[in-house]
Amino acid sequence: MNSFTDIGQFRNVVKAVREHHDYQGRDASNKPFFQHLSSYPTLTFRGTVKLNGTNSGIVKKIIAKDPLTYSFDFESRENILSLEEDNYGFMKSMQSKDYEKLFNDISFNETCAIFGEWCGQGIQKKVAINQLPKMYVIFAVKIDNVYQDITNFQHLKIEDQQIYNIMQFPHFSMDIDFNNPELSQNKLVELTQNVEKECPVGKYFGISDIGEGIVWEYIDSDVRYIFKVKGEKHQNSKVKTLTTVDVEAITNIKNFVEYAVTENRLMQGIDKMVELRKPIDQTSTADYLRWVYNDVIKEEGDTMIANKIDPKKIGSAISAKARQFWLNYVNTHF
Repeated sequence: MNSFTDIGQFRNVVKAVREHHDYQGRDASNKPFFQHLSSYPTLTFRGTVKLNGTNSGIVKKIIAKDPLTYSFDFESRENILSLEEDNYGFMKSMQSKDYEKLFNDISFNETCAIFGEWCGQGIQKKVAINQLPKMYVIFAVKIDNVYQDITNFQHLKIEDQQIYNIMQFPHFSMDIDFNNPELSQNKLVELTQNVEKECPVGKYFGISDIGEGIVWEYIDSDVRYIFKVKGEKHQNSKVKTLTTVDVEAITNIKNFVEYAVTENRLMQGIDKMVELRKPIDQTSTADYLRWVYNDVIKEEGDTMIANKIDPKKIGSAISAKARQFWLNYVNTHF
């Protein structure tokens, strides 16, 4: 099986990006360890319309190299298909199409998997594309178990056989600052609501009705991050995938931390650790962060009241800046 990866939530990607950035290797017991030594990156994500159908793949495999011989598998997300145990007629339909041509210009050593959404009439309900004839929309390529940038494979389509490419439909781009990822939420919600109001793929084919959401992906030679944002009508739980945020409140917190958590205060915290006879190493990180937070609350309480800043909502922002300073100091001086 070459199953397509599960697509998580925005919060999962925020965690993954930060862990990847902070990863420093493995310790003597072979456990991974992390240190936040520099600012998190800003990454440009590409968004494509999430289609409400069924995930389907075509996998080309080399089964012999002399002479060179191939085989093809048709897959759902969970199973290798057969004509007797198909997935909404996907394999049967592909048998009547020139699907092998999709692989003509792709080089690989063992396997090449093309993934897409098999969608249209009779597969799902209550979306624009359900009113269209069945079609296959390619959205991913995996070569020798490595996902590729779909923008390099926009040519994979046979339109007169109802095989399309997700990149030929409207798509989106967004820079996400992972130091303040919550500032991207309002735009993500807005774009998702627009897609739910009128599916761009349905509109492309002349159908004006609701869509499901957007899939966001960042991919380079080192990592791949992917998450989905669905509209409210397509949620699997009572908790929304994303909610809007108060940008002004977040900006106020950010500005306050820049104002209050100065280098002088951070150095004063190090002096305090020495005074308290705490070792200047990672074992004292929690003590240091606690001192910085308490000192800010003690010294800047009036400023916080004047700016309507809730002390309970600034702990993580103070800790992030203080942690980076502390670890940099420890690594540089000891």
